[in-house]
Amino acid sequence: MIRILKIAGALCFIFLLSCEQETPREYAYYPVDSLIHAQVKLLNASEAVLHKKAEIDGVEDETSFTPKDSTAWANELDIFFELSLINNPVHTGKYVVESGLKDPNSNLSIRSYTGIDVLPVVYLKLFYLDDLSNIRRIEALYREENVLLKGSRLLILEFQKIKDKIVLTAYSIEGSQKMFLGDSVKFSIKGTITLL
Repeated sequence: MIRILKIAGALCFIFLLSCEQETPREYAYYPVDSLIHAQVKLLNASEAVLHKKAEIDGVEDETSFTPKDSTAWANELDIFFELSLINNPVHTGKYVVESGLKDPNSNLSIRSYTGIDVLPVVYLKLFYLDDLSNIRRIEALYREENVLLKGSRLLILEFQKIKDKIVLTAYSIEGSQKMFLGDSVKFSIKGTITLL
């Protein structure tokens, strides 16, 4: 009986140790959410200013402000976190990956992920200089469809290297959305970020 208790105690100790160790997350394609989380922290620490211009069915609004904390920055960039769906385990193997493509409009290279099935992230393109750690632009088409609405969004993130750090300097969201039994709505949001 004492031997069983010792074995059970040892197993509990091993189990507790294994729970404390954090295993690094593996990504099937590209760690979009990690990149955006890092940018949220950087922009918040830099007290960056956001100039935002929104247009919904021709009605424009413009504002400039400094988001008050990392939660506010995360809310501003919320839709871009949806791109991490590309790494959902059920989507593994459902994207064609092309690397080393040349951008005809710049000196950047492109890595492209194109869905071969009906997926929320239709495609994701990473524009980079020399290697993926030197990202300059992310472009993606995100599609949303359920019983209440149907829509798509072209999502773009623009980055620059500032003081040896990759920094988000602009983003845009353009798309349309149709509610069940409602009219279609076209919208666009453009954000420009300035570091202080």
